[in-house]
Amino acid sequence: MHIIDKTKDLWNIEKGNAKKTLLKLVMAVPFWLIVASLALMAFGIGRAIYLTDKRSDQKVAEVWQSGSDMSFRHMVVYGGGIRSEGETSPMTYQEGGKSIHIADIALMRQALQNSADTGSAASKKNLTYTEGSNLRGWEDCYSSTVMASLEATEVHDGLEVTIGKADAQLVAVGGNFKAFHPFRYLSGGFLPVTPVDMNQIVINDVLAWKFYHSYDVIGNRILINGEMFTIIGVVEENTGKIAELAGEQENRAFIYFGSLGTIYGNNSGSDDSEEPGVSSAPADYAIQCYEAVLPELVKGVGVTDFKNALPSYSLSNPQLYVSNNTGRFGVTRIFDTFFPLGESDRERMGYEFPYWEKAAQLTEDRLFYDYILTGFGIVLLLIGVVATGLKFRAKKAADPEEPDFSGYSDEDEKQANELLLKE
Repeated sequence: MHIIDKTKDLWNIEKGNAKKTLLKLVMAVPFWLIVASLALMAFGIGRAIYLTDKRSDQKVAEVWQSGSDMSFRHMVVYGGGIRSEGETSPMTYQEGGKSIHIADIALMRQALQNSADTGSAASKKNLTYTEGSNLRGWEDCYSSTVMASLEATEVHDGLEVTIGKADAQLVAVGGNFKAFHPFRYLSGGFLPVTPVDMNQIVINDVLAWKFYHSYDVIGNRILINGEMFTIIGVVEENTGKIAELAGEQENRAFIYFGSLGTIYGNNSGSDDSEEPGVSSAPADYAIQCYEAVLPELVKGVGVTDFKNALPSYSLSNPQLYVSNNTGRFGVTRIFDTFFPLGESDRERMGYEFPYWEKAAQLTEDRLFYDYILTGFGIVLLLIGVVATGLKFRAKKAADPEEPDFSGYSDEDEKQANELLLKE
């Protein structure tokens, strides 16, 4: 019996300890809610900052606004086209308003300059544009992509020999492309806005290492479809999961838009553009992407000005995809992109986006979940703070007020406690 009694007593003690432990855990719930909320917020905000910092090509307007008293807006339009032989043939112009013609560039620039001049008159700023001069007060660029087979050459014993072959994406550019796509240069620089040599080429670090196992390759030459190009720069591509999924870590080279005619031939036999760097470009080669950073005196007017400048764009039948890149990673813009569900996917369907836009869209996907996590963390934090306040309020109400013995001697305090015990 003695053993049974001791076992019961031990069980009761352990049971009581378990209740006390459970009570402590319950009482500590507000604390753990706050800890969990801070962890979620730190993860969501931290990754959002990391992801947006990776996409410097989405911050063009912010760069232009730096040190200026005028706001700017970065607008982009993506057009379609026809590839007669798949991705290995350049995108050609498609009738019916679905493509951007090389001849449209001059018309769009004039329309955008007129809008800039109107704004400059209101703000008393001189943004006048004259034919043949650089754009003043705003900037633009355009591009198109195609897959090609490249051969790297090197001089050995006075002879130029092929040292490697690889398939790579060619990005044919015009305008000030490097202003919209800031690169870190491992050697050399980018293609000058005004061409000095149409047969210059810039390659990425992936291609440079594949061909030469070095980034110090300025002056080496690359053969594309029988045409020789001289390397003038090596750019470093973004790294990370998004960069990998978007194709940023693939072989890539940058040439002038006008070089498409040299490489693939003039399939139209005409030239409708006097744009520097496109003198040999056939009129049938379509612009896949056109970008502009515009001055904006009134918020939102840059979007309207840009759409009005597109010759074949219509709000009722938008056959071109227009993207407002300024602030696209903000919380409200991210949720507008995802809701109503599927709307953005339908708008983007059928367009062939370049790698930088694919990366931006993947970034939007991840930011959506980061913002959800951050919002959930904020809700948990509020619940934890309120629960903590209620906990201490209840504890204060349950505990009797302790007498204040300040100013009394230890003997007086002892006598007072004895009296309280007797009562």
